[in-house]
Amino acid sequence: MGNLWIWSKAVGVATGGAIVFYTNFAIAQTTIIPDGTLSTNSVVTTQGNITTIEGGTAVGSNLFHSFKDFSVLPGATAEFINTEGVENIISRVTGKSFSNIEGIIKAQHKANLFLINPNGIIFGSNASLNIGGSFVASTASSVNFADGSKFSATDPQTVPLLKVSVPIGLEFGATAEPIRNQSQAPSRDNTTNILRRPVGLQVQPGKTLALIGGDITLEGGNLTAVSGRIELGSVTANSLVSVNQTNQDLSFGYENVQNFQNIRLIGRVANGSEIPSQVDASNVSGRGGSIQVQAKGLELTGNGVSLISQTRGNEDGESIKITTRKLIVQDGAQVTTTTARNKGAGGNLIIDASDSVELIGSLRSPNTLTGFFTVSAGEGKAGNITITTGKLRIKDGARLTAESSGTVQNSQVISGEGKGGNITVRALESVEISGKPIPNRPSILSASTLNFGNAGIVDISTGQLIVRDGGEITVSVRVAGNAISQGDTSNPGTPGALNITARYILLDEGSLTSNNKSGLGGNISLEVRDLLLMRRNSQISTNAEGNGDGGNIRINAPNGFIVAPFFGNSDITANAISGSGGKITITTKNIFGFVRRTGAEVERLDPTGEKDPNNLRTNDITAFSQENSSLDGTVEINSPDVDPSKGLVELPANLVDPSQQIAAGCGSGAKTARSSFNNIGRGGTTPDPTQPLMADAVLADWITLNPESENRANGMNNRVVVEKQQNTKSQKVNSVNEPSEIVEAQGWVTDANGNVVLVAQVPTATPHNSSLTAASCAAN
Repeated sequence: MGNLWIWSKAVGVATGGAIVFYTNFAIAQTTIIPDGTLSTNSVVTTQGNITTIEGGTAVGSNLFHSFKDFSVLPGATAEFINTEGVENIISRVTGKSFSNIEGIIKAQHKANLFLINPNGIIFGSNASLNIGGSFVASTASSVNFADGSKFSATDPQTVPLLKVSVPIGLEFGATAEPIRNQSQAPSRDNTTNILRRPVGLQVQPGKTLALIGGDITLEGGNLTAVSGRIELGSVTANSLVSVNQTNQDLSFGYENVQNFQNIRLIGRVANGSEIPSQVDASNVSGRGGSIQVQAKGLELTGNGVSLISQTRGNEDGESIKITTRKLIVQDGAQVTTTTARNKGAGGNLIIDASDSVELIGSLRSPNTLTGFFTVSAGEGKAGNITITTGKLRIKDGARLTAESSGTVQNSQVISGEGKGGNITVRALESVEISGKPIPNRPSILSASTLNFGNAGIVDISTGQLIVRDGGEITVSVRVAGNAISQGDTSNPGTPGALNITARYILLDEGSLTSNNKSGLGGNISLEVRDLLLMRRNSQISTNAEGNGDGGNIRINAPNGFIVAPFFGNSDITANAISGSGGKITITTKNIFGFVRRTGAEVERLDPTGEKDPNNLRTNDITAFSQENSSLDGTVEINSPDVDPSKGLVELPANLVDPSQQIAAGCGSGAKTARSSFNNIGRGGTTPDPTQPLMADAVLADWITLNPESENRANGMNNRVVVEKQQNTKSQKVNSVNEPSEIVEAQGWVTDANGNVVLVAQVPTATPHNSSLTAASCAAN
């Protein structure tokens, strides 16, 4: 990036599926031929490799040209001759051939140039621009004006009502043909774009470069507008794109467009080298410009394929805005805004994808990043990332990052002083972050800072959040040991907050963290409607190192459940080293599988002696200070209150002993023996400890039953025992070797002592040959 390199610890790669496009381009080499349809026609003169275009019909500040064919051959220049007072040069192609631009298009002074060809436009690898104003290439059928007149390329016989008026729209008729750009042309002064690649099609600083048509493909083609505006719009037939003109700066609106087509930015191979497509609105000494993309489907594929706007001044950078149904960024492609050196904030990244956003990494290019990035490497704040979609998917090492980072100067990392950007995700259906194809290079959604900076906030609202297979969501402070800070090093960096609202959250070898390697832990807040499920070493943590205090964790699921399978080693932690432990507050209907532990318990049970709950197989909830137990934090677990009066029935004043009812009412035959039926347990019949908790159960200090043990009744806290007089042998309860099925009693018998025993099957024995006597009420 010029003489300045942005430093980032994160490295990722990508690959994935593609949107399929169709184009009907064929090889053609035509010339520039006027069609003679204007009151003052164009005059075309060719001398050597230079073709001059004079004449045309001038109306106020607009100059109109009309051609049967318009193509520029390799090495040739097509130059429009215009006076200084001309603001817009509007040229149309009325023939049946597309325009093939392989050479240079040139216009004088600061006039904007419109090239309208409803048959399609190709910019070859050597195509370039040398104009003073903005450039618009479109396959629209007409340019519409504020007075209601149209300059039509499909109906040139109609005499246009050319008046002093500004263009307000691009109207597409029965077709919307494609545009392709392969330009890798160098600039006139041999400068490069911000990524040190050829500029391709380039306009003057602050001007607009727009490609608006049907399907648009950048195939190893570059677009450059320093501090300007780059527009890519792909629409269908019968569409109207509005044109807004302010001080020769053009912008476009799609409020009257019902349907869109597709845009692809891909690489191509030439002379054995892969050439990426790059769209660049950066400024090496000032404000970064804006990029707007409007399409049904947008695909960015390939190492080095980029949409980028970098700011290196005191003015704030402009945004990159993408509006589409489906967005795919893969195989090393990036969408990036950055700020460096001075105080200007980086531009925001705004994604509105009604169906889905997919960031996909791969192993093919292991040293490249794939995804969305906003970065501050100076004093300015990093841009914010806002995503509105149905589904967001980040996989295979791809990344979505808003960070305060640094620059590399003479092999030394210089920490930036700017704050990291915020990330806001509104995904109606789901957010999924998965995959770690390369060790220590997981898929990440991150708002982070380096050393002494301040990280931004991550705010996610979705139906389902799935973080699995090593995926991470983090707001953290990263540490680079060799980094030099130019700011205040007395205060360590602070992580931002992580706020998530979801119906369902699954962490399956996934993590939600707001950790700090040098100071205070951040805060995590989870609003869960139905279920938080943690599996396979998943983590929710706001740990702090050094002298920092642990952060706070709040999990609010008053009508939902928090679950972790036994021995899954999934932890919820807000620990500190020498500072105070944080605060963990959990509100839930039920919580399963977790153990609340103190620091002393962790230290006693940790087989490594490190006092790290991650070294225990159990699922732990901890908030302790590793070095000072008096600074341990708090863990508060709340379940909804149970109404003690609910379901109570008033008992009669004179109770009847049920054992007497059984013995006397059913005629047991025992006249002198006393029988009893006892139900032992606090609060009525207690649940079986080997079965799931009842709906109104609360968190307790549960123990895991050992399947190898006998689990006898006299060693259990909750039990149901049928006691018999003169019988000292304990009844074994719920042995793992006994069937779990409960059999309904079919009758009862009395033993030799007169005790009543319920049985599944009434024996046929008689009082004369057995110590048990069968009885039934029906026998009386």
